[in-house]
Amino acid sequence: MKSHLSTLSLTTGTGIIHEDFVESVIPFIDEGYVAYSTFFFVDDETARGGKRTLGIVTLVDRSEQMSLFKSIPNISTSVKEIANDLLSQGDPLDNLPDQIKHRLSKLLQLEVLDSSTRDPTDSTALIKQRIENELASGLPTSERITNIKEQKADFEFLIRKIPTCMDRIIHALLKNERILIVGSKEEISVTIATLREFLPHKETYSDPWSVPIVDAEALFSKSADDTIIHVLGILDETFYDLIDMEKYPISNPVLDYCVEDMMDSLQELPISSKIVIDFTQGKIFGGVTNQFCLKLFKSINGVDSTKAIQLISDQINHLIERVNQLSDLFLFGLPAKDLVQQFLANSSEGEISLIVSIIEDVNPKLLSLVLKYFSENHLTLEVLF
Repeated sequence: MKSHLSTLSLTTGTGIIHEDFVESVIPFIDEGYVAYSTFFFVDDETARGGKRTLGIVTLVDRSEQMSLFKSIPNISTSVKEIANDLLSQGDPLDNLPDQIKHRLSKLLQLEVLDSSTRDPTDSTALIKQRIENELASGLPTSERITNIKEQKADFEFLIRKIPTCMDRIIHALLKNERILIVGSKEEISVTIATLREFLPHKETYSDPWSVPIVDAEALFSKSADDTIIHVLGILDETFYDLIDMEKYPISNPVLDYCVEDMMDSLQELPISSKIVIDFTQGKIFGGVTNQFCLKLFKSINGVDSTKAIQLISDQINHLIERVNQLSDLFLFGLPAKDLVQQFLANSSEGEISLIVSIIEDVNPKLLSLVLKYFSENHLTLEVLF
């Protein structure tokens, strides 16, 4: 009940009853739990407003919150399927159908929930059809870049090649901004496999059927309602053909930051990217520097991969703890202005922007409420970003 009341308080406006499905992450800081709370409405003439509220809450110990955040897209899909069944059947009262009980029991094993990547562009079907046609005709199938599931992270490679602006790349990842990689198969595969380690709070995918260019690879994740492409890697030959630009071999194996006219050329392509890692030219274009990401990069510089992965996980877990603290301020109404100001004062440089991105992923209603609160209390929005 506390969870549902809290969820209601995180919604904006008074027309909550008109929403079909409401979901929020609710931290129980004092109790040591984090909940993914969902509720929906079924018709009931005896209930106030003609609707009865039903809810499903996934509750985990705070030590397992990273697993919960990674599983939210799959939990959301499963719960929505259960909700649709209940909506079609009506209020079950005290008699849940066995089919519903079976689906609910699956939520106790988050790791086995369906994690298939959605493909709103139908590119998956097109690629499958093309390869099936190649097989049927006896022609050799198109060669693909190695799937990153078979590729291990190599922080030493990444830091050696990109020693000066990794914070921009990490920032783009955590802000859900697309990164474009141009290079050889090995460079793309190793880089994507390593970059995914900076997203321990997301379930990432590299589905070879979901990229419409054969000689390309991508890194995806899912939010509750969307598929996010974090990284797109394209072989240099294909890329330079796409932008009609001559390929220049690099003379220096270490990539330098560059703000020249590459980004202008990319504006003409249907490839929207915040930052470009071009191994062929030895340049990195775009991106925004961030002090939190810079400190994270410095902490993993010179340590082995196992230690680096743990340090990254610890820092992302810190961000999630800060998300929980901010959420807790808004659970039972609007907080006093001095409490929010104190939260901001306790934030390390650069982390607020990343906290906002995590909230946007898992609790967009809370983000709307926070932004509205900042505006009404004349708190500068610059502090958030």
